Amino acid sequence: MSAKAGTVLPVRDQCGAGVAMDVMDSFGKIAAPTRPKNDFNYETDCRAALAPLVDGLLDMAEQAGWDRRKAAYTLMFLSAQRVGAGQEEHK
Repeated sequence: MSAKAGTVLPVRDQCGAGVAMDVMDSFGKIAAPTRPKNDFNYETDCRAALAPLVDGLLDMAEQAGWDRRKAAYTLMFLSAQRVGAGQEEHK
């Protein structure tokens, strides 16, 4: 299944309730940081900003037939690989 911009997909919010997600909004907008990188709550804010995107991506992978746990592991692997390859400053 390939989602296009403007497609509404069912996803789970942080409490596990079903909500609708517009693919364009979820993959096109991420809240900008409001704190400096060394602030204690910076990482918490980053998690809150990225969680809906990760949930949506995992939902899409699962709907396409991928195992959710394996897809989550693969996302962790790909993220670590990119940071380890010096791509963390990639914009």
